[in-house]
Amino acid sequence: MMSNSSIPNPKVDVERVNEIKKASFWVSQVFIIIATVLGVYLAASQGYKQAVQFENMKSYKESYYLQKSLQYELQDNIALLKTYMSKLQNSNYYGARNEPLNFYNLVWDNMKFSSATLATPPEFLRQAQGFYRNVAKLHDSIAKSDISVDNGLKQLRIEIDLVEQDLIPGLEKSTQTIKQELSGTDVIL
Repeated sequence: MMSNSSIPNPKVDVERVNEIKKASFWVSQVFIIIATVLGVYLAASQGYKQAVQFENMKSYKESYYLQKSLQYELQDNIALLKTYMSKLQNSNYYGARNEPLNFYNLVWDNMKFSSATLATPPEFLRQAQGFYRNVAKLHDSIAKSDISVDNGLKQLRIEIDLVEQDLIPGLEKSTQTIKQELSGTDVIL
């Protein structure tokens, strides 16, 4: 025996067919489709914005640490250079001319492999590269007696002044700007 619920009701089927023929049915379906497409678009757009914002915050953080590390490395290397220069000035220390100048280059050498290096303002990279290159040339010239110790010391002092008065304050200002950019976020420096 069949139950009443499984017997098709012709009256209900006719009502459904009539409902489908009405314009209001189609209009409501169009609105449902538009709402669905718009919802998916807005969700995807918001997701994309969040992904871009996350990448920017990550890039800022990496750039901050790289610049700060470069700043500290330069400061340490200037201290080493000043020690070398004081030995050169000491007439009782005869081996200073040929003493090797062993800079700390961990950050500088590893910047080749960091994607954050290219996010560092180019003038900082150029100034740091110039400092290392010029100091190496001057050290070599002093060791070979191509220039006098006094002239070499003057030129080394110029290199130190450029870094201390221009590059290090520039790095400090740049890292402070990055820190301000990240201040309203959950990124901890």
